[in-house]
Amino acid sequence: MVNSEAFFKQVVRKMILTIRFFTEKRVMAEAAALTYSSLLAIVPILAVVFAIARGFGYNKYIEVWFLNALSSQPEAANVIVGFVNSYLIHIQSGIFLGVGLIFMLYTVLMLMNNVEETFNQIWQVSNTRPIIRSLTNYLAMFLLFPIIIIVSTGLSIFMATLADKVENYMLLGTAVGKLLDLSPFILLSLLFVILYVYMPNTKVKLSCAIVPGILAGIAMQILQLVYIYAQLWVTGYNAIYGSFAALPLFMLWVQFSWTICLFGAQLTYTNQNLNRIGINLEPM
Repeated sequence: MVNSEAFFKQVVRKMILTIRFFTEKRVMAEAAALTYSSLLAIVPILAVVFAIARGFGYNKYIEVWFLNALSSQPEAANVIVGFVNSYLIHIQSGIFLGVGLIFMLYTVLMLMNNVEETFNQIWQVSNTRPIIRSLTNYLAMFLLFPIIIIVSTGLSIFMATLADKVENYMLLGTAVGKLLDLSPFILLSLLFVILYVYMPNTKVKLSCAIVPGILAGIAMQILQLVYIYAQLWVTGYNAIYGSFAALPLFMLWVQFSWTICLFGAQLTYTNQNLNRIGINLEPM
């Protein structure tokens, strides 16, 4: 009883400190800035990812994954995929080749640099990574990202096929079905944990990032579900803005996504530094 009460008090202290730091550091403003950077960089970033996947013959897997990832934003997803394909066609045909590559490199580096600076601000780190190390890290990320998507898509197809084959076996079929339903939560949580550990330019303990990563992954899936099932509000919004509604709704979705991501980063910082920063917080 005493242990459970102490655990509950510690959880409350972590959440109070996280919310306090989240507001004092104006992290919401940083989420808005990252939303703007994301809108500028999303087409060049996806162009790089699609080009790498196309080189291996797996561009269809990437496109299907992206459309599924933005299933709550089908209009915006289709427009972005159209922009990406047009972007790649222009580059391959030599139209604006130099300008396009420079713009692509600039927007990608600016977004990654802004994300790193925001994480460093949360962790109160003043030193940034050397530019050569940053470039190699970003390049490795772009090379690994399509591979991770292809592998995860292949696993999802394998699990779905396995679920169809074993559906007559009550326990096994139910277990495989539940695992398939949980796979988006698992993959998103893993992605957030990796981001929280490796993005700040400081040593982050893996144990301190696991719970925030899981919470952020669950919150992102809830955000998707809330948007999908809020069809009445979305229909009214479309009636007002028409086809233009896809842009503000997509911006709103990106804003909430970055807010969830940065709140998880702040919670990771609180987890690791609770003993140092939680002394002045008295129970209310």
